[in-house]
Amino acid sequence: LVKLIMKSIYKQNKREIKHIGSKCFGVQFLLKSIYVNNGLLYFHTELKNTSNIAFDIDYVMFKIVDKKVVKRTAMQEQVVEPLRAQNYVTVVHGKSTEHTVFALEKFTIPDDKQLIIEIAEKEGGRHQSFVVDNEDIVRANVIDEIVCQWVQRQTRLALPSAATIGV
Repeated sequence: LVKLIMKSIYKQNKREIKHIGSKCFGVQFLLKSIYVNNGLLYFHTELKNTSNIAFDIDYVMFKIVDKKVVKRTAMQEQVVEPLRAQNYVTVVHGKSTEHTVFALEKFTIPDDKQLIIEIAEKEGGRHQSFVVDNEDIVRANVIDEIVCQWVQRQTRLALPSAATIGV
């Protein structure tokens, strides 16, 4: 079911969050949407490379960090590992766009912390990151209706009609 949900989000490719992302050095990294189902959070991201040089992905990291760090205070950082990824690419070629869906265990963030999603370039300096607040995570779309629509469409396509059977 998780694989089916991720495939559905990937195929729909909707951008429901328009205020979270970063753009620098001809590379744009966006959060398109957040969904929730059965104790899992689904983060739909997009990486757009408008430069002529390919972007080799070293890693994508989800980490919860303190919002403000007072001087002489250790920064608390908690890495959240994705359980699965749909269409995880290692290279985004020049003048192209790729999008990926990540599945993570359900979590919320206290007011004094924030989620940072970071993507790093292998042997390069075009690292991108953006901040996701708890407010955005709490507003995640419930996925039940989306999957039902997609499954219905797929079953309609797979079932032969009366005309093709010769009835």
